Parts: sequence; structure tokens; C-alpha cells
Amino acid sequence: MMVCGSHPQVGNAKHNVHVMNISTGKKVKGGSSKLTGRVLALSFDAPGRLLWAGDDRGSVFSFLFDMATGKLTKAKRLVVHEGSPVTSISARSWVSREARDPSLLINTCLNKLLLYRVVDNEGTLQLKRSFPIEQSSHPVRSIFCPLMSFRQGACVVTGSEDMCVHFFDVERAAKAAVNKLQGHSAPVLDVSFNCDESLLASSDASGMVIVWRREQK
Repeated sequence: MMVCGSHPQVGNAKHNVHVMNISTGKKVKGGSSKLTGRVLALSFDAPGRLLWAGDDRGSVFSFLFDMATGKLTKAKRLVVHEGSPVTSISARSWVSREARDPSLLINTCLNKLLLYRVVDNEGTLQLKRSFPIEQSSHPVRSIFCPLMSFRQGACVVTGSEDMCVHFFDVERAAKAAVNKLQGHSAPVLDVSFNCDESLLASSDASGMVIVWRREQK
């Protein structure tokens, strides 16, 4: 589920995306659309005008969202890879001082973490680069580091089926892998920072959660 203003957006196993009225709990008129598969991932851009949804058949759809009325309008579709579930979508207005294009970070079961550039106001995506991870079957998720725009470099963090947490600098032309955390004994499914990046939580398929503290320099 995603929340934008007073309208939460939900996806379901019946291939639908719905905008809900948070006061009544009912679907908003004109706020529903159908995808090609089960909805697994949702993400808004920062202004709340664009919504992306990923499904279990390898497609990512963009929708124009009217915050005043809750209306959804389907805009674009990208087939990332036919039959490979899209398990995570994370949007960022701009990645770093050097890369000011809106970007989308996508996990799909291709043993790669994918970084896309958003090229227009309808959410059209263009592949910028990919990073090697292990993901062939589990619902692995990734995130942009919350403070990346205020320092040199631009980091993303992802889980992986190799039981590690991986850090990549998206602006490095070579040797983008900058860190790897080991400690899990099952595929790492999700990662989440606190607001100042001093703590990182990671969870795995066995139900274990590890909280990592950043070393103070």
C-alpha cells in the first residue's frame, strides 16, 4: 500500500490497483485500473503526480494521479522482462548533484538490480545501469539511501538471495559495489534506513531482523 495525501493506493492479487478514500474505506470513482498480473510493488514520485506499479509478469505501469479527485489514468507500460516478477520499486526525484534526473530503482527476478531514468512527465523509463545481485525467486527489495543527495556519490542498498546486504554507488563507472554486510543465514528480503542513516534494518526469509549501526568516523 502507498499513501498520497488522503488517498491510499493498494494493489491486489486480482491484477487491480485501487485508490481508496481513507475516511470511508471505499474505492474512489475513477481510481481503479487493471494490470497484466498480480500487483507486487507500488511507488510514487515525490510530488505525488506519478504512480508506478509492478506485477508478477514482469511489467511496470505508470499512472497519472489527480490528488484532488483520486483519479488514476494509465500512461505507460514497460516490460522489464517477460515472466520475471517485479518485487520492488523505489522512486527518487534526483539521485545526486551529478545525476539530477528522476530515477526508479527496480528489483526483478533477473539476478540484477536495475536503475532507470524517468524521461518524461508520463513516467516513461529508460535503463541507466544494472548491478549484479542474486535474485531468482524471492521478493527482494531495495532502497535509495535517504541522504545520498547531500554528499559525493549516490548509494543504493538491496537485499539478495546470497544472504548479504549489498551497497552500490550508482555514479561509479567501475567497481560500483562499495560494501557488503554479512550476518544473515537466509535470503535477505528487505532493507530500511532510519532518517539520518545511522541505523539500517534488514530482514530475511527465516524471519530474522538485524539492525546495523553505522560506524562513527
